[in-house]
Amino acid sequence: MNIQTDFKLADLTTFHIGGPAKYYAEAASLSDLLAALDFAKKQILPALVLGNGSNVLVSDEGFSGLVIHNAIKGLAVEDSGLVSVGAGENWDDVVNAAVQKNLAGIECLSGVPGSSGGAVVQNIGAYGQTLGDLVSEVEAIEIATGKPKIFSAAGCEFAYRSSWFKINPNKFVITGFRLQLTPGGEPNISYQHVQKHFEGKPNPTLSQVRELVIRIRGSKGYLIMPGIKSYNTAGSFFKNPFVNTEQFEPLKPILGDLSLNRFWETPHGVKIAAAYLMQEAGFIKGYREGAVGISPKHSLSLVNFGGATAVDVKSLADKIKETVYKKFGVRLEEEILYV
Repeated sequence: MNIQTDFKLADLTTFHIGGPAKYYAEAASLSDLLAALDFAKKQILPALVLGNGSNVLVSDEGFSGLVIHNAIKGLAVEDSGLVSVGAGENWDDVVNAAVQKNLAGIECLSGVPGSSGGAVVQNIGAYGQTLGDLVSEVEAIEIATGKPKIFSAAGCEFAYRSSWFKINPNKFVITGFRLQLTPGGEPNISYQHVQKHFEGKPNPTLSQVRELVIRIRGSKGYLIMPGIKSYNTAGSFFKNPFVNTEQFEPLKPILGDLSLNRFWETPHGVKIAAAYLMQEAGFIKGYREGAVGISPKHSLSLVNFGGATAVDVKSLADKIKETVYKKFGVRLEEEILYV
């Protein structure tokens, strides 16, 4: 295992922002990971695990310990619908493999950037599907001891864009996980834009839904694929907030009716489109303050237009949160992780 010093973390994130890591190692296997954790323990260093850096904002000061790039691969797709995934696999490759095997359940998660381990930590969701609903178990290594542990789906405590691993950072490293998908299942077209596209057409295949979702993500500037124009961004910066019935009442005249797709009624309250609140608060597509701003393609995406610092991004994020709260009484919460 090769330990590098003063590694530029900006090169490991989709924001292309971040100072140096004092030490850096790539773990392509379980033995690499254990060796890296042992190095950190002997040097009395904090350890930070990163995947493909698609959902983090790293500080300008960097990280004073050991950053471990989780590159543990492995992908086995069985006809029964069981999919075993290494944490270092590119997430979209997993979706593509499942769709090619005619396994339903994650086709709407096509094009989500990042590593598979990061997808579990974040509990990614899009267009009517959520990863945590399909996870059967997660394999992990405890950072402090190097001991393995298997988390059941319940033990992962999946919630909206969250998991036990997200709310307890740097406790465990995910090394792999298993999904249970549906062989020959129907694709999910419950999301309004997807449903509308296929209206009056024959029932779509999983591949057709996957292709549509990729096109939609591309139109929003969220796609990180060869040949596709993308921005220096971590995707959706904020979660769509939930409010109770009492909080929702004064917002009704602003949000309009359900058909406008600005809010969704759920068993846990009313979920509101954060992008709409931001736009109504003045943070429209293309809004810019120096080198940082809002994507020209989607209001939820904060962008480094070139030369922005972590301080710049955090300052804009705080300004957005404060302005939205003053105008609507709704608190926005970051979807990305601060390092």
